[in-house]
Amino acid sequence: MFGSGEWWLRRRFAKAARSVPEGPLRDFYDAGMVRFSTPFEELEMVALDLETDGLDFTGSAILEAGLITLRGSGIMADSAVRIRFRPTGPLSQSSVVIHRITDDALAEALPEEEALALLLRQLAGKPLIAHFADIEAGFLDAACRRIFGAPFIAPFICTMQLEARWFPRPRAEDGLRLGKLRAGYHLPAYRAHDGLTDALACAELLLAQISHRGASGLTLGNLITR
Repeated sequence: MFGSGEWWLRRRFAKAARSVPEGPLRDFYDAGMVRFSTPFEELEMVALDLETDGLDFTGSAILEAGLITLRGSGIMADSAVRIRFRPTGPLSQSSVVIHRITDDALAEALPEEEALALLLRQLAGKPLIAHFADIEAGFLDAACRRIFGAPFIAPFICTMQLEARWFPRPRAEDGLRLGKLRAGYHLPAYRAHDGLTDALACAELLLAQISHRGASGLTLGNLITR
């Protein structure tokens, strides 16, 4: 039997799968979804960060995806992947200042559909980890609807939400930012707004949070975004 949270997500996952034509998104759904009862030590998860040309899910382009795999309590360094997306229009100059991805850097990037297909293959069958996961979920959903005509549904672990849920306390306005939380766990400072570096930073933060809370008896259901 599934708990209510898992049942609800599986229902959405199955409904989306029925609406998908043959292709990369169908293959993603065909890989299935891990049971929430799976112990943390047995999980294979993917930490994901998207760099985008704005914050409008439907109007801003994905420029880069950085991802790295975690197996139990270990980060698999050799699994690190950076995927560049070629935008169809000019970049926002205000965003370039933040993510530092220029038109020249994107000259050899993959067309959006090809890049998204490659990314979906990397994510299939795995719980996804992100910091403020609503951003990654929203952009992937908008891209899949636009290109494949169907939604993107996946189990997400949000390190920002976990921090607020596991360790609630009064915080400064920016107290849940990735860099600020990492500093609280004495993790090294990394340059922000690089897809691959931020994915690694998020993976390390999750392991620090779990170490602080205790991993005994921990399952995917305890980690999943609520």
